[in-house]
Amino acid sequence: MKVALVHKKYTTHGGTERYMVGLSNFLVEQGHEVHVFTGSWDQKVADKSINFHKISSWGKHLGIAKYIFAKNAYREVQKYDFDIIQTFSRVGFGDVIRVGGGCHDIYIERLMNSINNPLYKLKKKVEYKLSINDSLTRYYEAEDFEEGNYQKIVAVSQMVKDDIIEKYGIPENDIIVNHNGVDIEKFNPDNQNKYRKSIRKKHGLDEDDFVLLFLGTGFKRKGLQYVLEAIKKVEQAKLLVVGKGKIDRFKKMAEKLGVLSRVIFVGPSSEVEKYYVAGDVFVFPSIYDPCANVSLEAMASGLPLITTKSNGASGIVDYSENGFVLDSADNITQLVTYIRKLEDQHIRAKMAKVAREKMLDYTKEKNHQKMMDIYRMISIDN
Repeated sequence: MKVALVHKKYTTHGGTERYMVGLSNFLVEQGHEVHVFTGSWDQKVADKSINFHKISSWGKHLGIAKYIFAKNAYREVQKYDFDIIQTFSRVGFGDVIRVGGGCHDIYIERLMNSINNPLYKLKKKVEYKLSINDSLTRYYEAEDFEEGNYQKIVAVSQMVKDDIIEKYGIPENDIIVNHNGVDIEKFNPDNQNKYRKSIRKKHGLDEDDFVLLFLGTGFKRKGLQYVLEAIKKVEQAKLLVVGKGKIDRFKKMAEKLGVLSRVIFVGPSSEVEKYYVAGDVFVFPSIYDPCANVSLEAMASGLPLITTKSNGASGIVDYSENGFVLDSADNITQLVTYIRKLEDQHIRAKMAKVAREKMLDYTKEKNHQKMMDIYRMISIDN
């Protein structure tokens, strides 16, 4: 097959970008001709067999870069004859449109609902209303789902599929769910024997400490404040916080709650696989995530998961078997109840085993193969 992949950046920084790199490499390995239409690409991760096409996307400071990229990408792609054109949402066209970012309006709504300060909430609403970039995001997302602009929509979770149907009313059969895949070799319970002791020692944690792990970029949207409120009521729990966020702000919050002595802020790490196995439970009360990769990586590493209905990854959580799902991110009572259940080492061990087994059905290879099956289905239909 001759396949076109269209996205603004080709790099390993960012979830959609990493997915695109992995998919393009898979397609090349399978013997397909791959063309990437992008604004920029990282030479270090660019396979020499891939044909790269530079797409102009100026206008970032004016807020119109999205418009420029979408128009130029469409024009360039039309110059060739492809079997499949796959885009990664919000450019308004594609045989296959993979929606990895969820529905923008629903994301904004949940973000607004999480803001308690009425003046700050009003300020943010006005900013979004006046933002050219935000308006273009809404416009191109709507264009993606217009009849005739796609053949199949690929949603990264059932939650995203349901949101698209609710928001845009497109036929259910037009959307195929293909959850994000996880590297089950890199994220593996066997890493405990390699890293658990050294990581705990590095951060002053004892082997018998009950350690919750929080990992993510953007602490507010990922719900760190709710974890801090919860551990105030679970006196034995300690918390490892890994990732990029406003650490000073959350340190002050932890200090105000009286839990700072039990919270360790690690900062970003390029070796997150070591931190998964240093924890006992992965706690991720996200306000909104289409399908958080960290949730899948944690489960693959053998950690029970506590997350929310607003995280699409919750769709693969079997209640009390491999994790728990909160009704809402700010349901502290429910969060405390689940954390206390998992203080029991025997319950954790049983759930950890089930979590790992579950993720064997959600590998990167299976994800890529399902995408290939979608391509073939479209080609046969045409």
